[in-house]
Amino acid sequence: MNHQQPQAIKKYPLSDGMIIVYKPRGMSSKDVSRWFERRFTRIKMGHVGTLDPMAEGVLPVLFGKATRIQDFLLAGTKCYEFDVKFGTATDTLDLDGEVIGEAPVGDFTKTDIDAVCAAMEGDFTQIPPLYSAIKYQGKPLYEYARSGRGDEVPRDLLRKVVQIFKMECLRYEDGIATVRVSCSKGTYVRVLSHHIAEALGTLGVVIRLLRVATGELNVETAVSLDTLEQSQETIHKYIVPLADIRLDIPSWHTEDPTLIQRLKMGQEMHVEMKSFETGLTQSGNKRTSIKSLDHMILIDSSGQSFGIGSALVLNTGRVAVRMRRGLS
Repeated sequence: MNHQQPQAIKKYPLSDGMIIVYKPRGMSSKDVSRWFERRFTRIKMGHVGTLDPMAEGVLPVLFGKATRIQDFLLAGTKCYEFDVKFGTATDTLDLDGEVIGEAPVGDFTKTDIDAVCAAMEGDFTQIPPLYSAIKYQGKPLYEYARSGRGDEVPRDLLRKVVQIFKMECLRYEDGIATVRVSCSKGTYVRVLSHHIAEALGTLGVVIRLLRVATGELNVETAVSLDTLEQSQETIHKYIVPLADIRLDIPSWHTEDPTLIQRLKMGQEMHVEMKSFETGLTQSGNKRTSIKSLDHMILIDSSGQSFGIGSALVLNTGRVAVRMRRGLS
């Protein structure tokens, strides 16, 4: 009897770089990583910021050497658009939870909501919701919640200050407000919606959550998994090369091949101040002067980034440059 072996699924290669994925509602960020693992050859992978299953929108996925800059991309400003339904509260602060309270919506207007949003701009102290991925004693809070042990978590001790750069109400009708917020990393949108509803004298839950942007990466350039599914053989056209990923940190360009080689070998190199300032730029090509830089992108003569470095002005007036993390 002829026993045919099952045909192996062909997996296509991925190169160093980033794909700006549009994560659909219903998938976790980890599900997106597994999606790539099932279809492409094994490569180190990471995503920029976690989106839970009810959220959708921009999820940059990094491959290979690009994962070395993950923490710099994580630090960028986030922009979210979300819908708050007033009059109901759940234990998860969204529609996925159990209803724990109801209240009259009230007769406030879009102008009232806008005023509440504006008052929350600046430093904002938040306590993470029990259904969140932040960890206490090595376990995510949602694990305590799901096992009925939420009272073991001293959430008040986990409070942190985040920055709300701008928040505004885009529209309000039928008891549902659409709000857009630009904020620092680590901001919980569900907590913002809770505070908005509380300030208006009612309750509220998030019924839609869209991450519009993280740093300079936005939904307009994001690619759906359906599109990627149809383009596995030509996946490279959606990969942003490592050298083209823009980071909001200074960069330093040098033409000296010997200096580049020694930096790659881990040596500290001393450079004349004038030469250093000539090669130094901020994002947007804005020149800057420095006393010390904890992080900067090191660029070689061909315009390729080869490392993340630091710089320190010495008493001699020269600048000590070191490579902290290789990218080539």
